[in-house]
Amino acid sequence: MTEFLPWIVGVFVLAVLVYYLWQSMNHPEPETHPEDRYHHALEAWLEGDLEKSSQMLRDLVHEHPSSIDPYLQLGNLLRLQGDYEKAAVLHRGLTIRSDLSRAKKVTVGLALAEDLLELEQFDAAREILDTLIRDASGKTRYWKSRFRHWHGSGQFADAARALKQGQKSVAKNERPYFSAAYTNYQLDRALQHVRRGENSDARARLKDVKGIPEGHSRSVLVQAMLAAADADPAKALTLAAEDLFDHPEELSLFLPMLQQVLLESGQYSRTLPILERACQSEHAPPSLWIDLALLYEKLGNRDKTLRLLETKTGRSGFTPDVAAPLLKLLVNDASDTDFARVWKVLDKPTEIHDWKCQQCGHIESEIRWFCDQCHSFDSFVAQIQSLEGH
Repeated sequence: MTEFLPWIVGVFVLAVLVYYLWQSMNHPEPETHPEDRYHHALEAWLEGDLEKSSQMLRDLVHEHPSSIDPYLQLGNLLRLQGDYEKAAVLHRGLTIRSDLSRAKKVTVGLALAEDLLELEQFDAAREILDTLIRDASGKTRYWKSRFRHWHGSGQFADAARALKQGQKSVAKNERPYFSAAYTNYQLDRALQHVRRGENSDARARLKDVKGIPEGHSRSVLVQAMLAAADADPAKALTLAAEDLFDHPEELSLFLPMLQQVLLESGQYSRTLPILERACQSEHAPPSLWIDLALLYEKLGNRDKTLRLLETKTGRSGFTPDVAAPLLKLLVNDASDTDFARVWKVLDKPTEIHDWKCQQCGHIESEIRWFCDQCHSFDSFVAQIQSLEGH
């Protein structure tokens, strides 16, 4: 009997395999429900696998053309991937569907408006947004699109009003975004006006944000820039001394302009006492000490220059690079010294500042509080590059 045991086992295993093969052919695994596949596609999206998510959504809309959400999200994903035209085609196709609920019509309409804004079809976007105002005016997404439409159309006052209206219309927990956006947008406009010499327009924008605490230090910065532009160094310095020393970021932006104004104005009797008082502040940066030292030099008071700098011995940040403007002046007075000869042949490193938007990477040569490229607010940070060795 034992000699037949392997044959018996083999026949048994073969029978089991045939049974499972028959079962699989006659009773296939049930197909995954479309809703489950849709959720799997969204999970892939959230995990960052956009290609997989896109393919899963494409398969779904191909196999289930009557679906709504897969069409909607595929369009949103295409827009995210930069294919704005295809996104708009998908979303526009959904807008003519008769089986959409009112809430879904709003969602689809907002998606289409966002596609059109990316395509810079501002008139078409406006038409869509106009039809949605009754049902969508309480949504943050609506007012963001409204702002982008007006700004893209060059209607900056209307863009600001959209941000202000959004603050009044959306849920309470979403209002701080619009308050900060409105403040930064108006201050950025004021900043651009100053740089273009449009001082009256800059003052008008400052009035728009007057009394908003979050914008105080930047408002003072623009006011100080206006005073400097008006060749009023005493007012510019007073504003800096009274309001900006507790805000080093804004102060650092203003000091180069202040230095130039002080040196060119010749109004030493008015500005010197203010600058001396300002330099006593613990927040006063070393570059301000150099400004004061340069004024002493202009007045021919070398002893005061040296005494001032001696009192700053050991203070952090007081480096040769900061003191370079004064060192240059001193070297010119002693051009026959060995130090002067060496100084003149040195390749003195300088630092340049660019400002980079943390959201989209756009570069500006000067500080901005609003990014024209990605429409984000307060997103620029300084990018410092040394020119040494270039």
